[in-house]
Amino acid sequence: METKLLSARGNDSDINIHLYFETERLSVRQYMLSDIDKLYQIMSDVRIHIYTKDKNNPWDKRRTEEYIRFMLDKDFKTLDCFHGAVIEKSTNQLIGLCGLNPYKADAPEIEFKIGVPYWRKGYATELGKHMIKASFEATDIKGIYGMAQLENRASRKVLEKIGMKYLGDQIFRNHEVSFYYIANLR
Repeated sequence: METKLLSARGNDSDINIHLYFETERLSVRQYMLSDIDKLYQIMSDVRIHIYTKDKNNPWDKRRTEEYIRFMLDKDFKTLDCFHGAVIEKSTNQLIGLCGLNPYKADAPEIEFKIGVPYWRKGYATELGKHMIKASFEATDIKGIYGMAQLENRASRKVLEKIGMKYLGDQIFRNHEVSFYYIANLR
């Protein structure tokens, strides 16, 4: 199942971008080059990276641009592996990123990062639940993994709220993390 196409205005020309999915308050779409500044504002905040491999290395503008260009080059159109811009519908503002990263065959890793001003609004839970549902409906993946550092209670709570089951702790990317999983039962 392919994602929907949206027409958008970007860099002084009309372009078609992929809309991966929508929730009640959010939409997730393909990146545009015009997203660089806003995503940089989010990803340069050290608080976003407290519990990530980038803990001491918040993104600079060059890295943000490279990330967006890489994602545009990949031109993801399906929900088995993708990264997209998270847009708050009420303001049409980019507030974060999300996606499914390759992890195991037929079982990707869920990822989302929401800008600090948008924390504690239930966006991560809303996003995660819908990302799982949409991905299971549109693809043949067998399940989705989630990982969170032991100290990251907020992310662990979100993974549980979106229906993932705790599998235990193990070393991943040089950190001890809690592993979660949800199976595609359809």
